[in-house]
Amino acid sequence: MCISLSINLNKKLFYIISVSGGVDSMVLLNVLFHKNIRLAVVHFNHLKRKESFKDKILVENYCLKNNIPFFYFEIKPLSNNFQNESRLLRQKNLQSVALLYRTYYIITAHHLDDLAENIFMKISRGSSLLGYSGGMQVKQKISDFYFLKPFLYVNKKEILNYAKKNNIHYLDDITNTLDIYKRNEIRNQIIPWFKKDINFLKHIKIYHFQLLGAHKFIRNETKNFFKLQNSNLFCLKIFLDLHSTVQKDIILFLFENKNIFKNFNLLQDIIKGLKEKLKPNLCWDISKNFQFVKSYDHFFLLDKTKKSLKQFKKPILCMVLFLELINFIFNHMCQIYYDNLLLPLKLRHRKQGDIIKFLYGTKKLKSFLIEKKIPLYKREELWLIVDDQDQILWIPQIYINKTLGKKNNCYLILK
Repeated sequence: MCISLSINLNKKLFYIISVSGGVDSMVLLNVLFHKNIRLAVVHFNHLKRKESFKDKILVENYCLKNNIPFFYFEIKPLSNNFQNESRLLRQKNLQSVALLYRTYYIITAHHLDDLAENIFMKISRGSSLLGYSGGMQVKQKISDFYFLKPFLYVNKKEILNYAKKNNIHYLDDITNTLDIYKRNEIRNQIIPWFKKDINFLKHIKIYHFQLLGAHKFIRNETKNFFKLQNSNLFCLKIFLDLHSTVQKDIILFLFENKNIFKNFNLLQDIIKGLKEKLKPNLCWDISKNFQFVKSYDHFFLLDKTKKSLKQFKKPILCMVLFLELINFIFNHMCQIYYDNLLLPLKLRHRKQGDIIKFLYGTKKLKSFLIEKKIPLYKREELWLIVDDQDQILWIPQIYINKTLGKKNNCYLILK
């Protein structure tokens, strides 16, 4: 009996394969070995079962017998989300082994029944279009690596039949039969009920392909949007002219690139805010390190860590009486009169109630910045030069106080 792989593998390339010792990965390892695919095996011990050392011995002995490189890692998740953290740790270790062999190809033994489980999991939790398709692809790029699933369209029954016919040794993980996780409940209770229909997995595969196709089309539209942008400031007008489905995918794409958790209530709130004409400046905290910012005609992701560094890195203020003493022109330099100036001069950020003076009168700084359409996030970063009475003298590139006299002048430099 021969199993047809869901993806063609190149015998000239080298692959890293994750093998647990269960029937799925042991059968896949055997199939690939007999196809003369060049491999290194990685085995993980999650330290959850006393019998787990038997898995290691089984996989290691197979590798020794067949002269296959073998790597072993113990996984110790620290958070309460055991399954997700374990997945990320496995991924990290697989990538580290791949780098040792200078390859970017990593193989896992997920199959069609796993895909069905994933679809039900995503439906129960809520997800994106790609998530509802099962979130799995035969070839999926993560960072610089390609994760391959040669068994993705192979069902569990085929795998078990192959193992029996070819006398493949494997070990069953008893925890998979216990309904201690939602996934186990789906695997043990829901999927078997649906599989009473002999066409169930066939329909799962069709459903998967349909959603993948729709996702691919929408994602291409998303990528076309970003191709039109010249910077990390994204044009709001072009965005709002797009179909709402593409709009959502654009924001999801930004989230994915920063590994931000996909909160769909937040997503809807952001879309609503971007369409709000009466609120040109809005921001949403989307993670510990990032804000989603709407600023007049643009929107973007703001790295809060960089923002805080920029905000608290205080520039140096210099005062020069004669222009001849300046060796070169500074970006932030202005001529100012000091007839009515009280030293010393100080640097600070804006505060509530700030007033700026003009020859015709005064104006609230907040109103002035709004009129100038200075983005909200930039207002918080502005440095104000004030005198000893807290009179605002200069805001680089935005405002110069011209009410200070006309007799004695100097040059202020910010660097």
